[in-house]
This record gives sequence, structure tokens and C-alpha cells, in this order.
Amino acid sequence: MRRRLVFLLLLLCMCLSSVHATAEPERITLEVALTAGRDPNVNVIQDYGEVLWTDVLVREFQKEYPHVDVVFRIANIEQVIVWMIGGKGPDIINGYGPHFVNMGRQGMFVDLRPLLEEDGSLDEIERSFWPPQFEAFKHQGTIFALPQYLNIFAMYYNADMFNYMGIMPPEPRAELNTMDWDEFERIAKKLTQDQDGDGTPDIWGFYKRLTFYERIHYWLKAAGSDFFGNEEKTISTLNNPQAVYALEYLQRMRWESRIIPPPGVSADWLNAEVAIREDGSHILVDLLGLKKDGSPKVPFKWNVFPLPIGPSGERYTLAADDGYGINKNTKHLEEAYALLKFFAGPVGNEIKAKYLALQPAHRDVAPEYLNLIRELNTQIYDIDAFVFTDAGAYAIPEPLYADAESGRQILTDAYVKIFEENKPVGPTWSDAIDRLNRSLAFVSEGPVIKSIIWEGQNWVTRDFNTVIEGDTKIEADGKLVMEASGHDLWGYRDGFRFTYQEVKGDFEASVRLHSVPDTDEWSKAGIMLRTLENDAAPNVTVLGTNKYGLVFQERQAVGEATAQPKRISWTNGEPVYIKLIRAGNNVTGAMSYDGKFWTTVYTTYIDLPESVFIGPAVTSHAGGSTGKAVFSEWKLELY
Repeated sequence: MRRRLVFLLLLLCMCLSSVHATAEPERITLEVALTAGRDPNVNVIQDYGEVLWTDVLVREFQKEYPHVDVVFRIANIEQVIVWMIGGKGPDIINGYGPHFVNMGRQGMFVDLRPLLEEDGSLDEIERSFWPPQFEAFKHQGTIFALPQYLNIFAMYYNADMFNYMGIMPPEPRAELNTMDWDEFERIAKKLTQDQDGDGTPDIWGFYKRLTFYERIHYWLKAAGSDFFGNEEKTISTLNNPQAVYALEYLQRMRWESRIIPPPGVSADWLNAEVAIREDGSHILVDLLGLKKDGSPKVPFKWNVFPLPIGPSGERYTLAADDGYGINKNTKHLEEAYALLKFFAGPVGNEIKAKYLALQPAHRDVAPEYLNLIRELNTQIYDIDAFVFTDAGAYAIPEPLYADAESGRQILTDAYVKIFEENKPVGPTWSDAIDRLNRSLAFVSEGPVIKSIIWEGQNWVTRDFNTVIEGDTKIEADGKLVMEASGHDLWGYRDGFRFTYQEVKGDFEASVRLHSVPDTDEWSKAGIMLRTLENDAAPNVTVLGTNKYGLVFQERQAVGEATAQPKRISWTNGEPVYIKLIRAGNNVTGAMSYDGKFWTTVYTTYIDLPESVFIGPAVTSHAGGSTGKAVFSEWKLELY
């Protein structure tokens, strides 16, 4: 009997131990990379003492998932991409714009649709966010991210100026506001004043950032323009009369009506130098409430109204494309999915609104957001903040093409020409859309890899991570002319054209550089040693720049940023010989004006494989444009 009792006690202990083990899941840590400008150690609204917004988020999440610790880190989106390509990276990535959306479209994030369908929350999620914004995070049937916040754009206006000029305050309710573009232009023109008679307005009627890609498209949409020629977003249809009309309207307000300040003219709405300012809900926190001395942050009475109705008969505004995606490499999918839904859910949106003043993307949190705005401004007067929360139905994210960076780079270049340089809209816009469509065709087909013979040697020539196809030609006098686009040879990933050959062991390679592209101050061309045929590869270079001399650059490892340990004087267009010498893992860069007497630029140590790629490299440092570099007198000596 005693033995039986002991046996039963042991069995009970084993059962309790098993229950205890089941009740306490393994403790894990999730890492969240913040690439969208939110500092995890700073509250935008400073009225909550020492408690940080990230601490509050974690504390609330751990009420249901006490075994999950969450670490927030500020990260560079390109570095995150490199980590993820290598099979690593943070569990959740917060980002926005072309890089983030491209990551989702390319399958770097977990497809949320099957998870949402499995737990029965897909319908709820679809209802929680405004459809135009949510569509930005979908691709070919997948859902790759959930929205972070909304950030509606509206018109901030100086109510004292309206009153002084005898102009009725605009109707804040979109359904009652009938202001169209013509009426808006008339009002803005009336508010523009040259008080001292010097021919230049002292008060401008309207201020708008005209070269920010994400701040133009909703004007084009309001004019009736469309953006895409197919579901894959590989064709742009922006070369249409409606888009041209919208661009001419905005250009006229700057250069003819002189309503918008011209380039180089400083005009501050807060200093009462501008009557109407177009901006997002994210700046509300800077305007509401009192300064430390008890005076209002804005020294005049102000309010907001919705953007005017366009020629299409509709009004549109901006919706942010900031979101959260789950790294497909995560080791903790269940917990990462729960955290993602928490960030995008009502509690997460409330916390971000309270501590960061971010307008909630979640539609159910709009009342709490409006209450917060009122609380921040209780000591002054009510602002019609519902202008922002009512606009979700007609707020659209920036249109991003199949290669999202192509559109932003090429169209931004067109906006600079139209709005900053006052170039004719029609031909400028037509040329830009033609270049965009050529770029999209190039990206969808992939880079063209060619073989050439130069200086009696076999070469491969191709583009890496560019939006416009480059070219490589050999002139009659034997010079090598490389035409390239590319954002830069810098950071964690490069965008450039490379003409190269594979070399084993130690060597000495030199080339004469005649000129680099003139497309940007930091356009570059020179000689490169590269360990891999991809845009994130470790490399060592000696490069001439358009304005900043010769530079020695190195990226020591995949996932590391490029460094520039040395820069010396040189003038673009002045022929110079440049050289790379490999001796084991030591690489030396050198330069010479006559090819006989050499000056060492810099020597670095870098882990190298036996075989590397060596040759001329070029980047325009202007992704939407190509530039040319000229080389001659290639020499390669093997040791």
C-alpha cells in the first residue's frame, strides 16, 4: 500500500510538472525595425512623464502575451533588405514608400491573407481600414502589410487673414464644401498681397511643396487622371490631358498668378507670410496648445478645410503608405503575427495617437483621436480636426509602379523641371512618362548582360539595381564610353553599371578616367574590385566624382555600409590614371596624372575570395537619368 501511495505521488508530481511546463511557454524576443522615422526613445507629445510610447505598447501587448519581449530599433531600410536577403533580419519591419512596398511585392514579407482567413479576422481587418489606403498593401492576391497611420492632408488657413480680406471661412465639412479649383485660385490670389509695393508679394496666398512626389498625385487624380495601364503596374498612363491640366494649374499658380512662392523664396505660414498651407495631420501637434510661456503656438487664429474639388468633380488627398510587415525569415511567426495585429489594432492605434500624435489608420479610433486633438487645444479654441478623419474615403496613397523607385525618381525629376525650372509641361511630362515606361519595361525584363571585347580582353557589362538601362560602347579611338543611371555607389546597396572581368589571385589593374557623368554633384566613375555579382557585394573602389574630387571607398562585408576613408582633389574632365592593387587581402588605391609617377590614395584590409571582379564602374547618382563616363588605356598585370 505504501509503495502504491509513493507511486501515485510521483505520478501526480509528473502530471503537475507537465501542466506547469505547458502553462509557461518559452520566453522569446521579437525585434521590430523602425525605418519610418519614429524614434523609440522619444514621445512626440511630452505630457506623459518618463513613460515611452514603445514601453506602453509592449506593456499592453504583454497582457495577453507575457512570454514575449519586444525590442525596438531604428534601422536603415536598405540594411534591413540586405539582412533579409541573407536569411536574417528583424521579425517585424515598419517602413513606407518604394523600398517598403517593393519588399512586400517581392515576397520578402509574410502573406497575411491566409493567417487572417484562418483566424476569421479578414473581414474585420478589411472593415477597419479605408479601402484606398489598404489597397497599397496588397499585391496579386496577397496582403503583405497592415497600415501604421493615415496622415490626411488638408488646407491650414490663417483665419485672421480671411477675416481681414472679407473672405468667408471655408466650409469644413466635405459634403457641404463646394469650393473647386477655380474658386480656390481666386481666393488664394486675393489673399496674395504686395504690401510694400516692391513687386514681390509679402504675403503669399498658398504654400505647397511642389517637388515632393507623394504630394502631387492626388491633384492629378482630382483632375481625372489615371495612373496604371495594367494590373501589374508595369505601364504608366500618366501622359494624359487631365494630368497635364493639373500640372499646368499648379505651375500657373507659381509662375503666372504668383500665388505660390517661387524657388528660393522663404515664406513661413507661422510667421503670417502665407495665408493657406497644404500639409498633413502629422503637424497638428506642432500647432496645437500653448508654448512654455503660456502663449499660443500659432500667433493668429487658424483652422483647416478640405482640399478643393478638381475638374473631375471629385476631391482627393493623401493617405500615408506607412505600414508593418512580418519578415518571412521570422522564427516566431505566431507571436509576430499577434504583435503585428496589435500594432494595427485599435489599442495600438490609440497609443500611437496619444504619444506620437499619429492619425489612426484604424477607423474605430477616430473619435478618440478627435478627443485628443481637443485636449491638446483646450486652452485656445476648437479646430475642425474632423476634416482629417472625414477624408479617409477619398485619401489615396502615392501610386507606386511595379518597380516603385522608378516612378518616384523619374517623376520627381519632371516635377523639378516643371515647378522649379518652369519648363513647358506638355513636352517635359511626355518625355518623363516615355522614360518611365522604358524603365518599367527594362525592370520587368531584367538587366541585359552583354559580352564585349576591349583592349584585347573579354568583358561582361551590365546594370545593377538601376531603373534605366545603361549602355557600353567602344569608340573608334578605342575609348570605352559607359552610360549609366543608378542612385549611387554608397550605402548598403549600389545602383550602377559595371564592365568587368573575373580575376584570380593578386594583380595590379589601372585605367585612365577622362570624365564622369555631370548628372549630380556626387555622380561617380572609376575602377572597382567587387566580390560578388550583386548590388550589396563587398567592394573597393577609386572613383572620380563630378564635384568632390577622387574618393577611395570600401564596403567591408554584405550588410555593412560603404565607407569613404579618403578623398583628394581632382577636377572632372581632367584625365587621370587610377589603379587598384591586390596583395592577398590588402587592396591599395593609387592615382597618377601621367601614368608613370603614382601617388597612393589609401590601403585597406578586406577579406577577399580567391576570385574577384574588376573593371570600370559608373553611377549617375540620379536614378531617373543616365550620364556618361569615358575610360581608356586599361592595363592588368597578374602576380
